[in-house]
This record gives sequence, C-alpha cells and structure tokens, in this order.
Amino acid sequence: MSLLINAMINLLRLLRNARRALRRPPDFVWIPVTGALPEFEPSRRGLLRRRLDPRTLAPSLESIRSRLDRVLADERARGVILRVENLDAGWATLEELRAELHRFRERGKTVAAYLVNPDTRSYYLASAADEVFASPLSTLNVVGLRARVNFLKDALGRLGLETEVVAVSPYKSAADPISRSDFSPEAREQTERLLDARFDELVSAISAGRDIQPEQVKTVIDNAPYSAAEAVRNKLIDGALYEDELAGRLSDGEKPARLAEWGVASKSLRLPYRSRRARKAVGLVRVEGTILRGRSRKLPLPLPLLGREQAGSDSVVAALRIAEKSRRIGAVLLYVDSPGGDALASDLIWREVERILAKKPIVVLMGNAAASGGYYVSAAASHVFARKNTITGSIGVILTRPVAAGLLNRLKVNPVTVERGARSDLLDPRRPPTPDELAVLEHQLDTVYGEFKDRVASGRGLRPDNLEGIAGGRVWTGVEALRRNLVDETGGFRDALAKARELAGITEESGLIAKITPPGARPAPGEPVRDALDAARDALRELSTARVWALAPYEISDDW
Repeated sequence: MSLLINAMINLLRLLRNARRALRRPPDFVWIPVTGALPEFEPSRRGLLRRRLDPRTLAPSLESIRSRLDRVLADERARGVILRVENLDAGWATLEELRAELHRFRERGKTVAAYLVNPDTRSYYLASAADEVFASPLSTLNVVGLRARVNFLKDALGRLGLETEVVAVSPYKSAADPISRSDFSPEAREQTERLLDARFDELVSAISAGRDIQPEQVKTVIDNAPYSAAEAVRNKLIDGALYEDELAGRLSDGEKPARLAEWGVASKSLRLPYRSRRARKAVGLVRVEGTILRGRSRKLPLPLPLLGREQAGSDSVVAALRIAEKSRRIGAVLLYVDSPGGDALASDLIWREVERILAKKPIVVLMGNAAASGGYYVSAAASHVFARKNTITGSIGVILTRPVAAGLLNRLKVNPVTVERGARSDLLDPRRPPTPDELAVLEHQLDTVYGEFKDRVASGRGLRPDNLEGIAGGRVWTGVEALRRNLVDETGGFRDALAKARELAGITEESGLIAKITPPGARPAPGEPVRDALDAARDALRELSTARVWALAPYEISDDW
C-alpha cells in the first residue's frame, strides 16, 4: 500500500514539475533570518496563542534548512539572499546555520547576505556567505563581545528579601544574581574563559569568511563601529546597496538577476520526489527551557532561575514513553536546549532515557545550552553531540532557601506557628537557617550531588574519582567538553540524525523524523490566558520554596 501511495504522490509531483518547467524560477530566493531562530517549527497552535506570542512567526532552523534544500534541488536557481535583521539567536544556533550555508555553497550554489544595521552576532553569521551587503546608512556594530550579569542582591535587600544559597563549589554560580552583588573570583574566571573561547571562534570565522588575517580581524573589531562605506573599505562587506540595487549587482553579466520572496519562488521551484517510505523512523523529543516538574509551558515573562520557557518532566517523560512504545520509532533524537533546573525533575527524565536505552538507542543533540540538569538528562544517552558554541557541563547542584524576615517586618506581618518536631520549620522563610539547619541542607545537597556524579560517571564511562576536576559546577564549551569526554562529537542536526539512523539500522532516505508531541500539548480555546496565569502562580511558588537546583550559571548577555 505504501508503495502505491508513494507512486501516486510522485506521479502528481511529476505533473506539477512539468508545469513548473515552463516557469522560470528566480535566480535568487530571499530567505528572512530574524529573531531567535528556534531549532524546530513550533507545534500547531491556536490563533489566539499565535497573536499572544508573535515570535512564532519568526523562521526556524528547520524551515530555513527545508528552503535551502528546495533551492538545491532545482539546478536552475543560482542561490539565496539572506535578509538578516533583528537577529537574536544563540551562538550555537548561528554555528548550525553557518554549517548549512557552507554545505549549500559546497554544492555549487551562491549565498549572499543583506544586513540591516548589523551587530556582531549578525556579522558572524553573514561572514559565511559568498558576498555580504548592507544598506547604505547602516552602521556595522562589530564591536566584539561583552558579558553582562544583572546582580539583584542589593535590589532585593531593599525589599527585605534575601536568599540563603548552599552550593557544591564556588563555580556553581546559578544563584549568584540573587545572592551576590558581583562576580565571585571563580565565576569571573569561568566567564572570561568562556568569553575568550567565543571571541576566538568569532575571529576565526570572520578571518576564514572574509580572507583577513586573524590579528587584522582583532584590530578591525577594536576600531568598530563602521559606516557602510567604511566597512567596504575595510573589506568587511562587498557593497553598500539598497535592496532594489541587488538585482544589478548579482547579475550574471547579461540581465539583472531575478529575485523573489519565498512565497513566489516556491511556486516555480521543482518539487523533490518522494522516496519509498521507511519502515522505521527517528523520533524527535525536545527538552527546551528550564527543567521543572509538571508539564511544559511558557511564562508570561522571564523570571530569575525559572527563565521563560519550561520543559516539564511530565511532558518530556510522556513523549519518551510514546517513542518507546511506537513500533515505527527505531531510535530517539533527544534535542536538549536547557540550562537545567529542578534536580528531581532532571532525574525523572534521566531515568526514562536510561530505561529506554535497553530497547532503543537515544542520540542527544545539544543546542545553545545543555548544562547542569540539561547535561544530567543527556549523560546516559547512546551518543551525545554538542556544537562548538554549546554551553554544557555544569555538573553540580545548589540549594536556595528564601529568607523573607525583612519583608515581613516591613509589612508588619507577624506569622505565628505551632510546631511539633525539632526541624519542622527547617525551610521556614521567616528567618535565616541555624547552623544545625545549614548542616542538614548541606548533607541533602551532597547526596544529590553524589547521585549526579554517579549518573555522569556511569553514562560516560568515567572514573568517579577523576570526575571532580571537571565537575563542581564548571561550565565548558562543546569543544572543551569533547576533550574531557563529556560529549562524543561536535556536530549539528544532520550529524545527530545520521547517527540515530545508523544506530537504528535505518537505511532508507525518507520518513526519518517523527516529531513526538505528548498528550495535552496543544492548547484548547481560551487556554493560553489560563495557562499564563497558572504559570505565573506556579513560578512564584517555585521561587518562594527551598529547592535543590541542577541549574547552570546565569545567562551571560553579550549583546551590544
């Protein structure tokens, strides 16, 4: 039956391609590159949710990959033009897209990049193109990188709020923004090391893409920003043009190049033919955002420790169990883009990964971050891929205990309790913990940390006594993690997918990805508003409760 269906689909595509052969496709197809560039297209969502969250209209890496493949499949099209504007993607995401552009160019197509008021991040991506252009009045803000952390201890102190933090080492600095006024020496050392690695990658990419010596690239960055004309003189871009002038600039020598947006171009590009449907597929399960108990959701606004997007252990476990039970799923591709979160929730997901491995291989693909709890859930996998710019590791835990005595006094609130049990008020936020209570919390923390290290040692085949030097909350880039055997390879989506196919014994070229959505993931009418209110309430409860966190160091902003 599947052979008959494939034959019918290919016959229809043959007829459609015969019509398209009469239409000349554009020479270059515009592809917008903007926003956060999520790895995959979001799940189907209702109209109200799309309006509440306009970011769902931004392109994903998945959609850009698909469009590049369509252009590759039609030899009549010469290439693509990336319209890069308001880019807010992570560095590992940009690394993945650069790899896709290199692949596209290696197959004989041309990539041009058109920048509108670009920053360092945008230019890092654009340097992978054959030619780079900018609008005449743009300013090229390739000014380098900076690390910024907003420390909130003093601000919270004005409200009468404090947080008692117990950490396994000074490198485990996830709670520093709410418990310190500045970097600790260890956190500063780590931040500078990570920033150095990212800066070296930036210089190397620009040097290779623009054929400029690395030392000259550093000088160019030190002297930025530049007007578009100055950028041309410094060989950073190939021309300062308006969009309507690109057709002439990209001409093949006879007539101006024909340019078209995707909506128009897709109607004339040839459709690829469908191969025989594979009997087995790779199931895609996603762990995106802060890991917490319950179901996956998004908060109305980002909050300290909790972020905005949340990977609920209930939702992730449900998706993994669907993949486990499906006869068609031969392997699981677990995409992890998470700074970690609740230690217990991370352990629940880890257990599912470890258990399913007895039946099916699981390959992890790390995104911009797969650290602490994000690394915890990855450690047991059959094979782990990180991108060079991925932030991973952070093997360690912290315990946060809110202290609201000052706030309660300020509000003239006088809580009175009646207790039974010497430690019944161990987590009472009315006062700081006693030395005895701190000892109890530290013991609890050491127990969880020991289990975390055992999971890593077992999953990665490391000796427990050799693990402490790379644990203790230390954070690594993907390249550094590879050197320390915390991951198996550096690579991107296509590499991880190929490995999953190999481990599952899938040889067919079609039917490779089955996206697994747990039950209840698609919102009912009116649910987005209720969900936002519930999420805000639950988030406040999370922050006001003492909890063990497997959470990576605070997010480092490097925006201009």
